Amino acid sequence: MKNVLISMSVALMTATVACGGEAPQGTDGTDTATDPLTLGTQIYDAGTQCTVSGATMHCCPSGFAMIGARLDQNVFRCAQVAFSSARFIDVGTQRNNMHACPRGAVMVGLDDGHNYLACQYVASGVTFEYVDGTPATQDSYPMHVCPTYAFAMSGIRTDQNLFTCAL
Repeated sequence: MKNVLISMSVALMTATVACGGEAPQGTDGTDTATDPLTLGTQIYDAGTQCTVSGATMHCCPSGFAMIGARLDQNVFRCAQVAFSSARFIDVGTQRNNMHACPRGAVMVGLDDGHNYLACQYVASGVTFEYVDGTPATQDSYPMHVCPTYAFAMSGIRTDQNLFTCAL
């Protein structure tokens, strides 16, 4: 049901703007664009390592963003995304009651033990976010995922199995 509602929300956002209506409001109350993230090839990744600002962690391969995670098995679901920046570490941004990448960026890696997020800004920008969990959207792996048609992870709260999913 949650996926249907999210799908309907994305369709409504697109239709409203296409028909000359007002653009939807972002999570901070500002007007936002409505182009969803364009996700390409999706893979499961269990071992790619990256080093960002001296910290080595599990990351999606270069050019991919996190769209899901199964932390007990150290497996990420990753999707190709067009980025507009290099990877960077975030150690303290809080949004939606969880550690998150700065607005406009999505997660590309995680070191849960050190509370590091590897983040990258997406070329299309982030236009909408919501918290997924309780119950969590799952794929067939099974793994907690953001809806795979247009959302990437932009935040995580591992102790409650919550993600901020960005469009």
